[in-house]
Amino acid sequence: MLKPIYSAVDNDRNQDLAAEAGFVWCHGRRCREFMEVVFFVIFWYTISVGLIISNKWLISETGFRSTSMLTLLHMLSSCAASNMLLALGLVPRKQVGSQLLGRVAVLAVSFTLAVATCMASLAYLPASFVQAIGSITPGFTAVLAFLIQGRREAAVTYAALVPVAIGIVLASGGEPLFNLVGLLLQIVACLARSLKTVLQAVLLTDERDHFHPMTLLAYTTAISAALLTLLTLATEPNSLHQLAQLHAAHQSFTPLLALSCGLAFLANWTNFIISKRLGALTLQVLGNFKNVVAAVAAVAVFSNPVTRLGLLGYGMTTLGVFLYSNLVHKYPAAWVPAPVSAFLGTSFTYRPPTQGVQEGKGKEECSDDREPSGGSRTSSEGGLRPELANGHGRDVEYAGASRSKRAAVRVVEERAPLVT
Repeated sequence: MLKPIYSAVDNDRNQDLAAEAGFVWCHGRRCREFMEVVFFVIFWYTISVGLIISNKWLISETGFRSTSMLTLLHMLSSCAASNMLLALGLVPRKQVGSQLLGRVAVLAVSFTLAVATCMASLAYLPASFVQAIGSITPGFTAVLAFLIQGRREAAVTYAALVPVAIGIVLASGGEPLFNLVGLLLQIVACLARSLKTVLQAVLLTDERDHFHPMTLLAYTTAISAALLTLLTLATEPNSLHQLAQLHAAHQSFTPLLALSCGLAFLANWTNFIISKRLGALTLQVLGNFKNVVAAVAAVAVFSNPVTRLGLLGYGMTTLGVFLYSNLVHKYPAAWVPAPVSAFLGTSFTYRPPTQGVQEGKGKEECSDDREPSGGSRTSSEGGLRPELANGHGRDVEYAGASRSKRAAVRVVEERAPLVT
């Protein structure tokens, strides 16, 4: 039986065997970081499912149909909470110029559109079907990640999206409460959500202008709240009167509304954190599994009817999501110049691929160990990698690297740990 290693070089063979067997070695600072990511993912799942259920209760049980007003209240609560943390000095402030503010505004527009259309679709579709449709989001994200970030997946990875799309078609045909308007609203929400995910990943990890997640949330929700105020006044002028009526008629309305607003802030915050740590595409893959969990929870809570064809579609979508997730890690993406990066003002830097450990440096240094300042990483297969959010490019143990190179990098990290 394999035992945990403490000398990365002497026991490198054991670690390689363990990796092939599917074990994850975790110790020291890397273990803490891994556990932090796991915690935030589980927390995000829990909060998101609770938010979906509370929103559905508000809309279906109390008769509250002002979805734009509900979205506005979500943005206002997120804006107030994040700015309160900024005012208390718990998170750093950031000076934003006109160009950077324009990029944040584009993010806010996509953010607002995604949330507003998703909320509106709940008035036409059951929550379980809404989550199933959301499983197509990684396909849109992959396309936008190539256009904006220059991230190009392997052909087999793109092919894995086919069962996801087929599953959605089956789920649509087998959904007894299917509604075309709700379906179109959800497709728009998926497109906007994909754009928002890629843009926020760029703003959170860009080597020149990267934001703290809470700071970006404060700017984004402030702009989104302003946009939603105009939308609410135009489409739901009597929403405030409806709020007052429901508050008087339903004793549970106000607590449910407050719960929904609080969960919205936590969901937005954890979403930004995961996007910064794991990237846009991984966020959407994790989001798809969250959608499956939410669909099951919605069926259990609301007893939504599900046909056999609908179950087959959900199952095929889930299978496609897990297949896609596995292939993303098995076949790392290549990084190429992004077609629209100049338009968005992104600052990913590209360097020639590394040739491995340089001669004369021994096992304690390698050519891409770390840089004195921000820059991008190159994979062992020649793929171009953007700088990570922490500014040090620490995902050095990428797939395909030689065992000696991985060991050399681990020795350097053990002897001179990075401070984040």
